[in-house]
Amino acid sequence: MGKLPTPVKPSADHLLDAPLEDLLAEFGIELNVYAIDEPGFTGIAVVKAGRIRFILPEGRPSAEHDMMARAMLGRTLHVDLPDLPAPYQLSEFDASGQSVTVNPRRVCAA
Repeated sequence: MGKLPTPVKPSADHLLDAPLEDLLAEFGIELNVYAIDEPGFTGIAVVKAGRIRFILPEGRPSAEHDMMARAMLGRTLHVDLPDLPAPYQLSEFDASGQSVTVNPRRVCAA
């Protein structure tokens, strides 16, 4: 697994514009693709013992892999990125396993 990056926070433009392979190398992130037969599953970021690993399902379009890896990278590095398009969403799980949707953000009525 990749090591957690240095405290320097990248810009959103950098995370959205740089080639994905370069970003993964820059931040030491290991990316694995596995046969996962869950229609709604688009990826997971595992942060453990100071290391980061992204797991993506095989057989999906490269554009989906790219989008989800960038979204997970932004969340992992605490960089505010634009909302994901429907039907995609990014969730975090707390220590008890409860899921909280973090992207797309909820829209509040004015």
